[in-house]
Amino acid sequence: MATDPDWDAALDEDVPRLARLLRETGAEEIEIGDAARTIRVRRSSGLGLLAAEAAPVDGTETADEGVIVVASQQVGVFVALTEPGAPPQVRIGDAVEDGQTIGYVDVLGVAHDVCVPEAGVIERLLVRDGEVVEYGQPLAELRRSADAD
Repeated sequence: MATDPDWDAALDEDVPRLARLLRETGAEEIEIGDAARTIRVRRSSGLGLLAAEAAPVDGTETADEGVIVVASQQVGVFVALTEPGAPPQVRIGDAVEDGQTIGYVDVLGVAHDVCVPEAGVIERLLVRDGEVVEYGQPLAELRRSADAD
C-alpha cells in the first residue's frame, strides 16, 4: 500500500499541533478532518499530559555529564507496558543494556521501539504509559554504567 505524501505531511504537522492544543486547553479529545480522513488525538483516561519543550534527540547528554536523555523519535502515544496488566518494561533504578527496549511509541497502531543508546541505570522516567509524546520529547534519563556507582 503506497503512502500519500499529503497525508504524511498532514500527520507531521497536525498531530503535534493537536497534542499541543490538548495540553494548552485541558481538553480530553480533539479531532480534525475532511470528508475523506480524520485525525483524532485523545488523552488516556486518568493520565495527564506533560508540557513538552524542545528537546534533544536520543543519546544527548544533559548538563549533568554521564546522564543520557532517551527521547522520542516519533509523534504518538508512549506505551511502557508490554501487555495489559503487565508491569512496565523498566523502572527507576533498573540496570539496562545497550539497545534494550524500554517501551514503544504507538503511531497510528504501529509500534516503534524506544531503546536506550547504551548500558546504564534508569535515573528518571519522564512520561507515563499512555501519554501523547512529540518528536524529540525526553522520555527517560539514563546514567551511564560507569557513572552509576
